[in-house]
Amino acid sequence: MMHWRPMRADDLPQVMAIAAHLHPDYPERQEIFADKLAFYPAGCQVLAEDDAVFGYGFTHVWSLGLPPLLDAPLGALPAGRDCLHLHDVALMPQAQGAGRVDVYLDHLQALAVGAGIEVLSLIAIAGKDGYWRGKGFQEFGPCDDQLQRRLDSYGSGNLYLCRRLTKLKESDTQAV
Repeated sequence: MMHWRPMRADDLPQVMAIAAHLHPDYPERQEIFADKLAFYPAGCQVLAEDDAVFGYGFTHVWSLGLPPLLDAPLGALPAGRDCLHLHDVALMPQAQGAGRVDVYLDHLQALAVGAGIEVLSLIAIAGKDGYWRGKGFQEFGPCDDQLQRRLDSYGSGNLYLCRRLTKLKESDTQAV
């Protein structure tokens, strides 16, 4: 049975294979994924069954309105840590559906609430914003030059989206 679990460094080769298969137009080096895993392990998970990985999610604490560049190390933790940035969630076709992305988003919501963070952000690659809008994300605005430069590192037609998180009861955050 596939389930989300914390990502480990030894998962990265399988994660890289999934990324290459699903996101060939958005290549990132393995050391960048390793950097994200080391930066905020709590936000990095894989969808696995036994030792086989069928999906992954990379999320980290960050500053609202300043998403990281594609294929660039994160560097130091920014001063304004006011959002969780969902860098990527990717599921192989055989793992899609069954609410699996929602389970990962529930995990992120619990992390955010536990850290006093009220916003989840992401860059919706061109044409995928409808999916994310269906999950409660809305366009962040206005888009200044610095945000546009960061969006452009992913190519053209991408949008920066955010979702305000609903506060969970303490008992709910411990169950995720």
